Amino acid sequence: MWHQRLLKQRDLPYGAHIFAWARAIRWIGWGFGEALLPVFIILFSKSFAEAGLFSVSADIAGLVSLPFIGLWADKVPARRLILLSLILYPIVGVSYFLAGAFSMAVYIVIARIANGITWELENVGIATYYRRKIDSSRIAVSFGYLETWSSAAWIMAALAGMVLVRFMPIYYLLLLITPFALIAYFVALKAPEDSLKADSKENISFFQTYRKAISEWRTWNSGFWMVSLLILFSSILSALMYFFIPIDAYLTGANLPMVILVTVFGAVPALFSYQLGYLADVRNKYHLIALGLCGAGAVIIGLAIFPQYLFKLVAVFLLGIVLELFYVAQNALITTLGPSETFGRRGSAFESVVTLGDLSAPLILGIGLDVLGFSSIAVVIACSALVLAVGYQWIRN
Repeated sequence: MWHQRLLKQRDLPYGAHIFAWARAIRWIGWGFGEALLPVFIILFSKSFAEAGLFSVSADIAGLVSLPFIGLWADKVPARRLILLSLILYPIVGVSYFLAGAFSMAVYIVIARIANGITWELENVGIATYYRRKIDSSRIAVSFGYLETWSSAAWIMAALAGMVLVRFMPIYYLLLLITPFALIAYFVALKAPEDSLKADSKENISFFQTYRKAISEWRTWNSGFWMVSLLILFSSILSALMYFFIPIDAYLTGANLPMVILVTVFGAVPALFSYQLGYLADVRNKYHLIALGLCGAGAVIIGLAIFPQYLFKLVAVFLLGIVLELFYVAQNALITTLGPSETFGRRGSAFESVVTLGDLSAPLILGIGLDVLGFSSIAVVIACSALVLAVGYQWIRN
């Protein structure tokens, strides 16, 4: 019965399917080498903090561009943002290749900046397209569908990367970002345009763009701010899972295929994002989030107690489940807690929170790991998770 009800959720608009497939194709290009990106960056860095600084250059670029992207998403069909993103993505792969080929860190910065802008264009564009095209009662499962397809493609490419890295350097694998982004562009061209639900004739100056973004935050209620705190905490978990744990595994003796395996284990739960989205649509989202936060805190403490490689695999898998649950639940709350006329602006405002979290998390964790060590950082993260869980349980009641 549950499976039959889940199958009914697959009746999504044609455009939603097209963009899910386009993202999956683009993620194939990333999958070959992205799991090794932390190792690639640490080779150009002298400390965890410096590696974190390289990492956040993408988030700085995204944060600067997001107010424009969000307002643009409310003024034009979201399809245009996605297509622009995909046609620009090849810059990322080429820049990583040049960084490795010429051993020049400046190309890493160029790649990260280009990635920050293109990712926000695509992410806001797809999120806005989905929110315009899909009924709000099915929004979590729809985002789960998107996540499942792309993650499955990424994992298959990452497993192939485990073999290819034995025969070619990391920067050759990262170059594969370029051709798959171009293939994704031609697939995305088939998606129909979405209709606007806001006044697209409003002219806004440079400074008004940022003023509009701030005014959007001022309209938020406590529910929106709790979602923002969840997003910031998710950034901490994500930076730990996909950046610092792989680096730690590499520095403590893991070879490159073993490093890839850590990231693959963290990505496997995304294959069940569709089912988690269905769960978030039919259950109390606040209660599910509170449970996830408690579980995350327990796993982080476990990492401090058991530093062995095998427990790292278990930990990233469990944290991956938690992050996927947070992803579908927060997207549902962002959609349903506000009016449809500001999907783009509201989406970009929350994407700014995501970017702020992604920007600060590697720096905070990098400095904390250099100064305090992992055990102390783990206690802080676990306590933060518990406090946030109490907050979500309070909202539920």
